Amino acid sequence: MITPNELFEKSSKLFNKVVMAELKGETIFPLIIPANKKLSGTGFSNLKATIVPLYQQSKQAKGKGYTIDWKEKSVEGTKQKVPDKIYFETFDDFLYYSKRTKDYETIQRSLQLLVGNLPELYEWGTANISFLLNHAQVFNDLIKVCVYFRQHEPPHEMFLRELPIEVHSKFIEENSASLRKLLDVLLPAHWISSNETDFLGRYRIRKPAIYTQIRILDDNLKSIVGFSEVALTLEDSGQLSWQPEKVFIVENKACFLSFPKVKNAVAIFGEGFKSRLSKHISWLNNTELYCWFDLDAAGFEMLNSVREYYPQAKSLLMDHKTYKSFEKFSVSSSYRKLPLTNLTSDESHLYLFLHSNNKRLEQERISNQYVNENLPV
Repeated sequence: MITPNELFEKSSKLFNKVVMAELKGETIFPLIIPANKKLSGTGFSNLKATIVPLYQQSKQAKGKGYTIDWKEKSVEGTKQKVPDKIYFETFDDFLYYSKRTKDYETIQRSLQLLVGNLPELYEWGTANISFLLNHAQVFNDLIKVCVYFRQHEPPHEMFLRELPIEVHSKFIEENSASLRKLLDVLLPAHWISSNETDFLGRYRIRKPAIYTQIRILDDNLKSIVGFSEVALTLEDSGQLSWQPEKVFIVENKACFLSFPKVKNAVAIFGEGFKSRLSKHISWLNNTELYCWFDLDAAGFEMLNSVREYYPQAKSLLMDHKTYKSFEKFSVSSSYRKLPLTNLTSDESHLYLFLHSNNKRLEQERISNQYVNENLPV
């Protein structure tokens, strides 16, 4: 026999479904609650222990809550009333027993605010009850942001915190995941860069400039930029009028700064390479391009991605020989496995070895002497 506590748990699990139906004007009451009405034991004392608490919490006893339809059953030769059906007659009965009246009122306020400002999101709102409830404290500000983006076609030429929206300066950043759920439904498809996961890129908001850090490895090239090391925006770095013979992309900052001098060559700091490299740096297409990343699964993912823009890129010190030479410095590191189609056969074998053995060899563990001895001629 179901207990009042079990009945409460079942009604709580049904809350979103019931509220959704109520907001849509659907009729689901009386709402029958599936219950095991089989009595445990057949004696009168067993009957009393299960039936009495169930009756005491029912609508018949309290005036609100669940209703019990009864039937007669013979118990020890005497006819006794036992539950035949348990159900909620009305929505108010359901809210009262599940103790969610205030939650429903909160959901109503959020939905009214949503529909009052963005009526096209009515169906979305009634299908996302938890969102309306969980974001009630910030819902007014979420609406302000959504209204602004609906009224202003991208691209947005201002930085995120420059947008004239009356919310606190960090609000959009702190609530970007929630805003994305609303904006993806609200905005026209051609206003959204659907392949972008970053909030700024997805809704075409002005981004801070991305810099490419370049170190000159041959003093003969220094005269072009006037410095031994420069940091240029992606756009400006693409405009450099030089053609180094070799370019080394180095993931680690210490390795980048200590990379040896190489004739007619430059080094690029490769940390966060996905944002620092661009297919628009045309002079990279005509170089001997080398990538030196950590010997781990992530390092080979980076190499694979670089080759999407620059298929001529070669790996440097990312081989079995290097790993074996410094294996004692490797550490455990688990990482997801991805299909990397731009690796060579040898690179793929090492990638699988590192992934299956959860191994990682950081590039700064490789000695400078070894680096010097294995640079491409």
